[in-house]
Amino acid sequence: MASAKDLLLVTRSAVTFCFGISFIANVFLKSPLLDSLNSGLMVAVVALSFVSSKGSARAIGTLLLFSGIVLLICSHAPLSAWGQALQENSQLVVMFITVPLLGIPIRCGGYGDSLREAFGRHAGTGARYYALVSVMTALLGVLLSIAAVPLSHEVSRTSCHCENKKLVSTALSRGFVTCMIWAPTSATIALVVQLTGVDWVDLFPSAFACALVAGAVGAFMACAGEKRKASPCAMGASKCCSDEPALPKIIELCVFFLVLIASIVGLSQMMGLSVIVAVAAASLFLPVVWMTCIGRLPVYEKEFRGDYFKRKLPSAGNQIALFVGAGFFAQGMSSSHVGDVLMGALAQVAGQSVLLLTVAVIGLVLATSAVGIHPVAIVAVAGGAMSASGCGITPTYAALVLSISWAMGNALCPASANVVAVSNLVGRSPIEVSLRWNGLYVLVASVVLVLVLTLLRSVGLA
Repeated sequence: MASAKDLLLVTRSAVTFCFGISFIANVFLKSPLLDSLNSGLMVAVVALSFVSSKGSARAIGTLLLFSGIVLLICSHAPLSAWGQALQENSQLVVMFITVPLLGIPIRCGGYGDSLREAFGRHAGTGARYYALVSVMTALLGVLLSIAAVPLSHEVSRTSCHCENKKLVSTALSRGFVTCMIWAPTSATIALVVQLTGVDWVDLFPSAFACALVAGAVGAFMACAGEKRKASPCAMGASKCCSDEPALPKIIELCVFFLVLIASIVGLSQMMGLSVIVAVAAASLFLPVVWMTCIGRLPVYEKEFRGDYFKRKLPSAGNQIALFVGAGFFAQGMSSSHVGDVLMGALAQVAGQSVLLLTVAVIGLVLATSAVGIHPVAIVAVAGGAMSASGCGITPTYAALVLSISWAMGNALCPASANVVAVSNLVGRSPIEVSLRWNGLYVLVASVVLVLVLTLLRSVGLA
């Protein structure tokens, strides 16, 4: 007989998934009846998510929610504003519900062995190992979010360099944050797009360029570090002895990645959907189509009923609580005059200089991240206060500043999911992984990225 805990888990998963399906369906049907149903389901999902959330996500989500409610009460906000606060980040909630489905083809599509073989064959030097791990983590991060970190770590264990804890840690954590700067499936970009109102297609070229720069800075530092210290394992050493070629499956995986991005862009541009809804819709249908094409649909069905329904959906409660809280806070900032006060303070500190404003926002996020405050809290505040028109900047520039701040803060914050996951994998403390091993990288990368932002703005690309 199922326990009460198991029954609650199944109920939470069923209600959450039904809300996701109903919301996406109503994007196309635009039914008043579904609107009412979705409002009721949203309330249930939010309540269940706050009950089931844990750790820093629950604390920050509750703080943002409480702060937003206080601001709404103090500003005597009308009932419509409260409804808008609840619905503010509903698209994000739906994305968190469906995006984990993208992980099923990656885990069960037969790509793991090929990736392991590639590492065994090609990760001969420390610099090459770093490059392969960081690029793989960045690409898989687009599809799997934080789950890309343990998967990349498992795959990379075929290289002799896996014993170098600092090298493994920096490759994983820095690789993951680069996808946060541009990927439409990342929570960072989803919230930043929501805050600034920028079109992701307009943001993509500049954001992707910044991600490449951030990745290049990490690779350069890894290469410089290897030159100062001899590699602990022999050139070309490998734990992999498979003779089966890995290239076809790796190409197949790259095709899946490109089809995903093309699907998101196509749904967004041709059907007029927001990029967040496009990501959610693509996550719902693309894995089914892909697994059917490669003859693994029964595996998909098994994983959907098992891992996705019993683990992935319940664990989405942390993100839902966090971003619903951020939605209430953003609406509270909008309904009150606090946003204007904060923006005035930022403008005064910056002295009407866009460069100083950029440094002030990024510096504030990094400083608070270093003491353990998750960057989402400060980005929500800065995003709610930063009026693009009032600061003399474009929505694209504002989005770039916020996404870079969050990504760099993520690598520096001891409480971020990225740092905690990596520290558990390498057996070192979050403080060592974040501040000690990533501190210099974050400082250098942030300075370089500020220069890149200045250059992009000067040529009219941001």
